[in-house]
Amino acid sequence: MRKFLSWFYPHPESALNVHWQLTQLSLVLLPFNTLLGGVLMFLNSCSLWAKYANQFVQSLLHQLLLILGVWMVIIALFADRKDFSLLGLFNFLPFFIAFIAQSRLFRSVQQLRQLAWILLVPSVPISVLAIGQMFFAWGFHFKLLSFGGDGILLDLLLKSGGVPAGRASSLFYYATILASYLVITSTVSVGLWADAIVTRKTARQEAPFPLFLKLPTIVQTTLRHPLTQCSLLGFSVGLNFTALFLTQSRNAWGIALAVIFIFSIVLGWRKLSGLLLSSLGVVTAAAYGTPPLSDWARTVVPAMIWARVNDDLFLDRPIASLRLTQWKFAISLIEKRPWTGWGLRNFSALYETSTGYFIGHPHNLPLMLSCEMGIPATLLFYGLVGTVVGSSIIRGYQSKLSNHDRAIHLTLLLAFLCCTAFSLFDIPIFDARINLFGWILLAALWGFASAPLNYQTQDYQTQLFDSTKGES
Repeated sequence: MRKFLSWFYPHPESALNVHWQLTQLSLVLLPFNTLLGGVLMFLNSCSLWAKYANQFVQSLLHQLLLILGVWMVIIALFADRKDFSLLGLFNFLPFFIAFIAQSRLFRSVQQLRQLAWILLVPSVPISVLAIGQMFFAWGFHFKLLSFGGDGILLDLLLKSGGVPAGRASSLFYYATILASYLVITSTVSVGLWADAIVTRKTARQEAPFPLFLKLPTIVQTTLRHPLTQCSLLGFSVGLNFTALFLTQSRNAWGIALAVIFIFSIVLGWRKLSGLLLSSLGVVTAAAYGTPPLSDWARTVVPAMIWARVNDDLFLDRPIASLRLTQWKFAISLIEKRPWTGWGLRNFSALYETSTGYFIGHPHNLPLMLSCEMGIPATLLFYGLVGTVVGSSIIRGYQSKLSNHDRAIHLTLLLAFLCCTAFSLFDIPIFDARINLFGWILLAALWGFASAPLNYQTQDYQTQLFDSTKGES
């Protein structure tokens, strides 16, 4: 096992080396295998807790997060449906533990860069499978140690035509879950690509391909070249955005456009910014405009885009299935129990009782948390998340990062904010993979923010590459 882990980049602190390599391995496995990737990450986090628990509990933010966890348990014990509420704790408490532990591993910008590549590389085969299932009717179900029709150790399901039919889902069980994953990876791909373009212009060569260390020297040298990285990253951007488009998630489409717009502003690409705004205007006119403007716009915009954007208006859908109806009901629940809520996962049962229509969640995380665990707990939850994001931004300025390093920090910051934005119109945290990716991104931001200001490890990858050329 250690020999295999040695392929991954080590941690600058030798005591954390194995933990850091296990984290990298689990993140590579996670999109393909929830069990192996998730369990490996959790066990790794527990091992870190065993070593550094005294340090962890000294942080005020960690203390407040643990208090929030205890408060959530108390709320669950007094919920109307304790069985639902206690089960709902598993969507939060294990991830609190992983967040605190994993944040100890992130200290330098180079580790943020490694995380970005680790998130990106598995997205390439995931995107290829999504494109294949939609255009070439690919489909398979590979199981290992089958039980009850599903694989225990391995369960790879690619359904031809996607789930639901006509929407790409790849190896995820639903198109929306794939969209939430691709929102993260497409943001990372754009950030790395934009950074590589700037790097190529300055003829600066970075450390080798920051994912696997023990690759043949010629491969490392090729991957190290800025032009090669630009080409490969451009290809990955195309795959990610094609697969994201095929999910037909309006939420993901909007976030992806916002990400590209932000990068175009940061990089000073004014023509791209103008093109995006113009395209958005035309799509809006096609979806919501009135004749003759809408008639003209619909000759330019494909029907699958404008019809998907406005389908809440033009499709004959049950009123109870609309987000607006769900949000209104969630607000009514909050008004009745603003302090303690109704218990985690209790929204679905209450909504079905009231409307006769089953819906898994209210498609808005802040509303769901407020109605299920009360306003005070929700404010504490988002206050802690906001503290991490704010602290990371402040540390980025205090560290006086180069433009090259600042691009990576901004990329991961945007990737996490995309997770947050996605949860305003959908709730993907019920998929353990997406939930864990979000908490790892937050852990990376917090680890970077809480590291000593003079932590100088930005060049250890390059030094390591130079010292191991002969071993490849």
